[in-house]
Amino acid sequence: MAFHLLIVALVTIMLMLANWQWHRYHQRIAFNATLIERVDAPTQPLEQVLGAFPSASDAEWRSVQVVGTYLQGHDLRVANVSQGGRAGFDPVTPLQLSDGRLILINRGFVPLGGTVLDAPVGTITLEGRLRASSAKRLGQISDASSGVLTEVQRIDIERLQQQMPSQLVNVYVEMQASSPADDATLSRIAEPTFSNGPHLGYVGQWILFSLCALGGWFAIVRREATDKKQSSLGV
Repeated sequence: MAFHLLIVALVTIMLMLANWQWHRYHQRIAFNATLIERVDAPTQPLEQVLGAFPSASDAEWRSVQVVGTYLQGHDLRVANVSQGGRAGFDPVTPLQLSDGRLILINRGFVPLGGTVLDAPVGTITLEGRLRASSAKRLGQISDASSGVLTEVQRIDIERLQQQMPSQLVNVYVEMQASSPADDATLSRIAEPTFSNGPHLGYVGQWILFSLCALGGWFAIVRREATDKKQSSLGV
């Protein structure tokens, strides 16, 4: 009886995992559809996008044009970044808008050992993608909760607000183009990917495992039944 209950439990868990991956697969398809729609949308002025989409999650991935002046002396580095198979960092500088607010600009990617010039001075016109504030994931390194940070693990807008002289916008920008031009050694942040991920394969994997468990259970039950029959016949 315990063996039968174990098989039922195992099959139930594996089918639940298959169902979970099935839902993850469809969530990814929906996310990709939203991502493609936003990435393909025409570039609009930042103020127009923020007015239409005040929520960071609704504004994320939309292309914007931003005009302002870099706030010198408040530069950051996002550490432990990889791009194109290389490790490095992303330099981030706040840009002051005409209304006095600041928006963080991820200026690009620099390989380890590389250096980057200070952000350009004067009025800057740039284009880029909006991104929502980054949250710490399980197992990731935490940034210090107080003090002035010059190197961070992620762009956490709420945390970085503590060290900024003006209000930060609730999104940041991954820069794609700048006028005047920024440091030529900077690489553009990699384009988003539209892969549906391995979820559909995992669905098949868990279903296959459950069928293997059922097949093993059937073989063992059949063998025991055969042994009992032969025993009763004195074979």
